[in-house]
Amino acid sequence: ASKYGMALLATLSPLAFPSTCSSTVAPRKSTYVIGGWLPSTPQATIDTISPLVESYLNRELSLKFDPPITFKFIAVDFDASTYADSMIKADTMDFLYSYTGRLGCVEAEFGWPPLVTQRAYINGLSTGAQGGIMYSLLSNTAIQNLTDLKGKRIGVGVVLSTNSYHLGFQLLNQHGINLYTDIAQLIFYGNEYNDQVRDIQQGKIDVGMTASSWLYVNHPNDISTFRVLNAQHINFEAEQFPFLTSTDLAPQFGISVSPTVPLEVKEAVADALLRINRSNPEAVKMSIAGFESPVSFFKVRNMLQYMGLLEVSMDGLSGGKCTQAFEDLLHTIVCPDGYVRQSEEVMEHQCKMDCLP
Repeated sequence: ASKYGMALLATLSPLAFPSTCSSTVAPRKSTYVIGGWLPSTPQATIDTISPLVESYLNRELSLKFDPPITFKFIAVDFDASTYADSMIKADTMDFLYSYTGRLGCVEAEFGWPPLVTQRAYINGLSTGAQGGIMYSLLSNTAIQNLTDLKGKRIGVGVVLSTNSYHLGFQLLNQHGINLYTDIAQLIFYGNEYNDQVRDIQQGKIDVGMTASSWLYVNHPNDISTFRVLNAQHINFEAEQFPFLTSTDLAPQFGISVSPTVPLEVKEAVADALLRINRSNPEAVKMSIAGFESPVSFFKVRNMLQYMGLLEVSMDGLSGGKCTQAFEDLLHTIVCPDGYVRQSEEVMEHQCKMDCLP
């Protein structure tokens, strides 16, 4: 062969390289951990959700794999020792059941996509949406509509709660009211919504924010004593939301999944959850009608970013960083342009000067 032919043969000869690409999906585990949170105690959360995980999923799926797999439930996000983010980083949790704001955060920060969205079952009504209501005492004639909230004392829920904080924050901003600059006091009640109702009834705060259905379920006899601000009936995903809401709507609680879980496990879990209905005792225990295909968290992530609870990369594509659920509340507040966050000492002094709790 000519020297040119030899050169061509050399060019076409196979080149040997070690493996340069590794899978991001781990080998199938023998046990998958599902973490979950409810606005309750850790033990009540375990009692409510563990039957779905440790009875239903194990019954439906355990023997479908060879070797068999099992599912375990743990309560998360009740304190720093049960913080879901730490478990995600340590790869000791595979699925997360939680509220939309939390799931939006783990999607943005860790790339955990939604697997299914819950359909709640409330007072005999099924819905895959949630909204927030803003309510005051009917006898408080100083508050008739949203524009009356400037200079008032407002109680909200959890800092990462979609229905008792984010949706209301967004609504008030649309009406020219910023919760950090335009009101007398912002009070975070966490999960203690009964305390919020009590404080409104006793005149300690002027307005409360909570889930649209919460008052109807927990204080049905008090509904007639409250005024729901900006009350409306609206649709979500082409379905009418069955409760009055003050705010826009967002997806219900749901389950997100680690990207390292093998596809066949993800699909099996999703299929099993989509088969749940009110005939399953596990659904009755959780007060749900079942699950549906996941609804996008795009709107939720936009709200988190708007409020400063989610910081995204400069390109807006390569992930983000959410406010940690157990940070000091003061440090979760992001002031609008032209304002600076005051120190805790200054804020406490101002509350005393204004005779606020």
